Amino acid sequence: MKKILIIEDNADLAENVGLMLKEQHFDTYIAGNGKEGLRKIIEYDPDLILCDIMLPDISGYKLLSELRKLGEIKLPIFIYMTAKTMRQDLRKGMNLGADDYLTKPFTQEELISAVNTQIQKRKTLLKFKSVSEKEIDGKNREADSKTEEHDSAELKYNEHIFISDKKNPGFYLIKNLMFIKSLKDYSQLFFTENKKFTLRRPMIYWETRLPDEKFIRIHRQTFINLDYIEKVEIISSNRYALEIKNFSEKLEVSQRFSSKIKKLIK
Repeated sequence: MKKILIIEDNADLAENVGLMLKEQHFDTYIAGNGKEGLRKIIEYDPDLILCDIMLPDISGYKLLSELRKLGEIKLPIFIYMTAKTMRQDLRKGMNLGADDYLTKPFTQEELISAVNTQIQKRKTLLKFKSVSEKEIDGKNREADSKTEEHDSAELKYNEHIFISDKKNPGFYLIKNLMFIKSLKDYSQLFFTENKKFTLRRPMIYWETRLPDEKFIRIHRQTFINLDYIEKVEIISSNRYALEIKNFSEKLEVSQRFSSKIKKLIK
């Protein structure tokens, strides 16, 4: 049974679309906003996504753009549901990699036709590439499993993590994480491009998961990415301060962890 995720903030429309699809024996899930949609994509690994463009938190454009960052995971079929009918709006969605779009309001016949047509196109494409759908689904489940295991497995330097932020939810590369500061049960993550997020994660979470060949602890409350150290300032024999690329604040190294910095400057 094909799984379809409906990302739509109009609850009545989402429910009606879900009922139409269930009548055609599709397994359906509903998300009321973009952030919830990203979570459910990871959780349910849908075969097809029906997504509104004008969502209350992030746009459908942003959602698809974030999803495309996960290059190792095969993208589901992606169909926009939109009241926008301007050519440039539709073209923008197609340029991002959408498979099709439905202009609101649409009929049940138009909905089912669009869904079935795109499913058949995907099957044909997979057959042409001599890759069975079963193998692709297996890869998706394996990738999904790896994503779910992030809470217990080591984070790889070139992997993305999903950050559920109100303003900028999305996938962010571990290698773009410059440093982390602990705030008891919370952590502040400082990424490149002036991106900063606060997560409910204690320092022990990062200590056991960050790749130790790239991240070191320089303070009881601070982890730093070695790739972003621009300069080591010697304050005294066992005290150092670090200048971080494109960051104005210096990070002080506590005496307890100074031996790690000594090795870097030898």
